[in-house]
Amino acid sequence: MRPTRANRSRALALALTVVACDRGAASQPPAAAATPASTGDFLQRRAQHPTALRHDGPSTGAQRLAPAPAGAQAVQYESGSLTLAAWLALPPGPGPHPALVYLHGGFSLAPSDFEAVRRFVDAGWVVMTPALRGENGNPGRFELLWGELDDAVAAIQWLSRRAEVDPARIDVVGHSVGGGLAALVSLRPDAPVRGTASIGGLYEPSTFGRWARSDGNAALVRFDVDDRDETELRVLGPHVATMVHPHVAFIGRDDTPFLDNAARIEAAARQAGAPLRVVPVDGDHERSRDAGLAALLRRLQEAA
Repeated sequence: MRPTRANRSRALALALTVVACDRGAASQPPAAAATPASTGDFLQRRAQHPTALRHDGPSTGAQRLAPAPAGAQAVQYESGSLTLAAWLALPPGPGPHPALVYLHGGFSLAPSDFEAVRRFVDAGWVVMTPALRGENGNPGRFELLWGELDDAVAAIQWLSRRAEVDPARIDVVGHSVGGGLAALVSLRPDAPVRGTASIGGLYEPSTFGRWARSDGNAALVRFDVDDRDETELRVLGPHVATMVHPHVAFIGRDDTPFLDNAARIEAAARQAGAPLRVVPVDGDHERSRDAGLAALLRRLQEAA
């Protein structure tokens, strides 16, 4: 159900208490207590706050894209002025087919990311795995959950125009930092998706401050972590009341930093009438990826 303006104004927006643990991003203890977060409209706040980066450059991940895995082809999609790389896999048989955009964890696209979602191709889905700005030799700068959101939406829009795809049956899912992006897609009315999903992808604004102060993750954070807009506008939690697409957040039962926070986000969404559901799956932050993808495929097959 899409929240009304009245629901939005009454919504309880809660800060998150989870630290994300991505490929190349070390885990850190969660903050001791949640703090209130803004309930402002996500799109309006983003439009009024162009991010200011202290350093322009590519991601910390691989700067070359591997050859397309077996069964996939290399394609390009446009995101604003950027031409970006992706892999596309088509199932056998006539279309149109349901489709999935998979947003990888970590900070570059790898063959293992495609292998994680090959099961969807085998089940009859068109699958697209995009590389984002500043990754794998793509143009653009690494922005950490900012401009990459535009890339994710652009990839979905590109896929929706393919003749092999049923535009009414497109879903997006991401793991870890890719899950953070998929969660943000739920706030974008210009994303032509049936639903969004994440696996270990619920972040909190204060995560970025902890990363910026750490030895291992400081290079990921190129913006002012003391600027409330810079941190809040990179996560779903402060804007859960303005969701426009359903979101399922899969959380590993052993991914302990995420569990309490996920429950709080789900409660806030319930109070706001927002379409978010948290689903526990087996595994820790990394191992929950396969469990979450398997659970998502079952859900989509049941909905077909």
